[in-house]
Amino acid sequence: MERANPIVKLQASGAYGHLLSPFSIGRVPLRNRVVFQPHFTALGTLDGRPSEAHVAYHEERARGGVGLIILESMAIHPTGKMSRRFINAWDPAVVPGLARIASAVHAHGAKLFGQLTHGGHTSLEHPPHILWAPTQMPEPSSHHTTKAIDGDDIRAVIDGFAASAGNLVAAGLDGIEIKIAHDGLLRSFASPFFNRRTDAYGGSFENRMRLSYEVIEAIKAATGPDVPLGVRICVNEFTPFGYDTEYGLQMVAALEATGHVDYFNSDAGSFSSYWMEIPPAAVAATDFRRINADLKNATKLPVIGFGRISPTSGEALLAAGESDLVGMARQLIADPQTVNKLAEGRGDLVRLCIACNDGCIYQVGQEKAVRCVHNPGAGQERTMSERLVEVASKPRHVVIAGGGPAGLKVAEIAARRGHRVTLLERSSMLGGQVRLAALQPEHAAIGEVTAYLEAAIVDRGVAVMMGVEATPETLLALAPDVVVVATGSEPNLPLCTDGDTAISRRLGRQVRPDIEGLDRACVVSSDQVLAGKKILSGRVVVIDNNGHWEAAGTAEFLADAGCSVTVIASHMMVGEGIEAGNRTLFYRRAAIKGIELIGATSLVAIEDRRVRISEVFSNADAIGWAKYILMPGEERFIEDIDWVVPIIGRSSREDLYLKLKQAQEFASVRIERVGDCVAPRLVQSTILEAFELARHL
Repeated sequence: MERANPIVKLQASGAYGHLLSPFSIGRVPLRNRVVFQPHFTALGTLDGRPSEAHVAYHEERARGGVGLIILESMAIHPTGKMSRRFINAWDPAVVPGLARIASAVHAHGAKLFGQLTHGGHTSLEHPPHILWAPTQMPEPSSHHTTKAIDGDDIRAVIDGFAASAGNLVAAGLDGIEIKIAHDGLLRSFASPFFNRRTDAYGGSFENRMRLSYEVIEAIKAATGPDVPLGVRICVNEFTPFGYDTEYGLQMVAALEATGHVDYFNSDAGSFSSYWMEIPPAAVAATDFRRINADLKNATKLPVIGFGRISPTSGEALLAAGESDLVGMARQLIADPQTVNKLAEGRGDLVRLCIACNDGCIYQVGQEKAVRCVHNPGAGQERTMSERLVEVASKPRHVVIAGGGPAGLKVAEIAARRGHRVTLLERSSMLGGQVRLAALQPEHAAIGEVTAYLEAAIVDRGVAVMMGVEATPETLLALAPDVVVVATGSEPNLPLCTDGDTAISRRLGRQVRPDIEGLDRACVVSSDQVLAGKKILSGRVVVIDNNGHWEAAGTAEFLADAGCSVTVIASHMMVGEGIEAGNRTLFYRRAAIKGIELIGATSLVAIEDRRVRISEVFSNADAIGWAKYILMPGEERFIEDIDWVVPIIGRSSREDLYLKLKQAQEFASVRIERVGDCVAPRLVQSTILEAFELARHL
């Protein structure tokens, strides 16, 4: 079957012949062409050792059918750690932990390589330790300058790579990869922008590459000829000052000429073009195909393709001869069983990565353990893996009111547990707020969250009743043992008067914002805009008290519709809570589309064809204790306004839940609620909460 409203149509079963075919890197045979790409997980211990969470994380992907796993960047020297949770590869104390990972991975038929790096001029820590670099200068995305390393430091780096490679081989890993890629010391030495030296390690192309050559020779001397050695190579830095593809391919030719490299792993971008390292949905995945093809055409060695590859695009890449293997990181975080599902002809049940970067990159960038927006088990496979969901000892009839992400996730997991599940949705479509979010520019992929869940509940035999209002009467007629209320939320505006929050407001459980003019005819909600219930034109002011895509994405939606858009935010910047790479690209698009962004500004009132605003920070009443209180600044106006879209919070539609809890007829029925009708949140929190509830029903 096909997904309802598919974002990416997966090919039919049997269509992944290239992806599932065997391959070898050197003397290491791989059962298929799928590579779990190296990526920081923040699962390491604070003393730099692998954890049991590491073992479980990689074992889950090996169990899921992947051919090769490349462990995340591991530091080859104490100065090369980009995070306290980086593994200390130079230290023999890591060997037992790495051996446990290798044993777990090998037990499920996959092979294991390990990536080695020195973080160089890049770090996730604030403030960082002393950063090593060829020339003293900050990475342009950072405020922290560097140390220009000397000869003793260079020798320590070379020795560190060699010792680390020896430790990985001692732990039973099958191969080594070094990183001359988006971060780290080896790329900065190779880069003409970062390397201004005039000694033996700079000044000419050969000199800039010298450190990489010497590292490669030292590793081969430490590991012997039979251990494959690969290079993760940044083909293009994607900055105004950095090197381009032509220079990147020159590096490839020089590295291949050493005779010691067994494969190349494609890569692009830098910390100054972070969105190209781990491209979000706004970066077209097809754009990376050219880089893979250029690299493949430039070398005789095997190439691992990259760039947010899906099963379908990976098969196409291999079929076209533009890579020999395909690298997936986020896809296999989202669905560790991707390869097995393809091999079983169940591509319809692959949970596709939505490239939001909220659960994975945003988390580890804060040195928190890796997570996934719609795979609750990511990074906590011993306790939260969907593979561990148990069949209920006593099957029940579970009735769910609401077909948004929370209701759908409960339905999927409850059905997996063996319950009989009925889901009621009052509209003609499933998906809830996700369906609206998918209409925002560059956000179609988020629809995969609920598209996957729709496919999953059909596969599990969930009965879905569309166009049916969940009332106490309709629910009672279904004779449920459990009712789960997942009725979502609505914009917290006077114009939203559908009755789903009337009881809650009467009880004082919810209040409207105290802003003059919210009831004016020019005020519309983001839901109305995205659903096409209100078609706006002219000048629009969007109020961003949300800090995420509800405001930023709606503003861009309106700009694309021809409106002149101004966004004001009470926090320091518009979209303050959006992951950094996504936010940077949004700001770039906003500049291109002429969207005016104003931070640290509060909405005071909505008046006739204008809004009254004030600065959050002012010098007003700064006397005595009052200097510690943020006082509104002098008020001013934005004139000639046609429409105002205030995104100032949402209200839980909790009235049904309150009615059921009070109704005597439901005294013997277990009543639960989940998702936005508990408290409006981001989809990651909603999916996790729904999973937790359902696995204990």
